[in-house]
Amino acid sequence: MSSGYRASLDVSGQCRLQVCRVATGPGAPLRLVLSGELDRREAGGLVDRVTTLLREHPGRALEFDAGPLTFVDSGGIRALEACFELAEAAGSRLSITAVCPIVHQVLCITDVVKLFGDPGQVMDGP
Repeated sequence: MSSGYRASLDVSGQCRLQVCRVATGPGAPLRLVLSGELDRREAGGLVDRVTTLLREHPGRALEFDAGPLTFVDSGGIRALEACFELAEAAGSRLSITAVCPIVHQVLCITDVVKLFGDPGQVMDGP
C-alpha cells in the first residue's frame, strides 16, 4: 500500500514536496518517503500528516525516507523538529533513514541530526 499525501505546485507547475506512505509489515515503523523540497510553504502539510498518523497509530514508530528530498530551508528544519517533538510527546519515535548529501549537510549544520541520529545512509545525488 502506498498512499500519496500532498503535492503542491510552484509557479512553473512543478511539484515541490511529495509525501508518500509506503506499506510496512505489522509492528514495523510507518514509513513516509519525502521527495522534492521541504520549505516553509510545505512545512505545515508535513506536520499535519505526522499529527494524523500519530493519532491513527498511537505508539507506532515513524520513519522518514528522505533520500529523494533535495532541499530543506529553515521552515523545513522547523517542521522536522516539530514532527520529532510531536512523536516524542505521543510516546512514539521518529527517525530519518536516508538523506541526500545536501540535506545531510543541512541537518548536520543545524544540529537537527542530533535529534534523529545519523541517518546512516547518505544517498548519491544533490
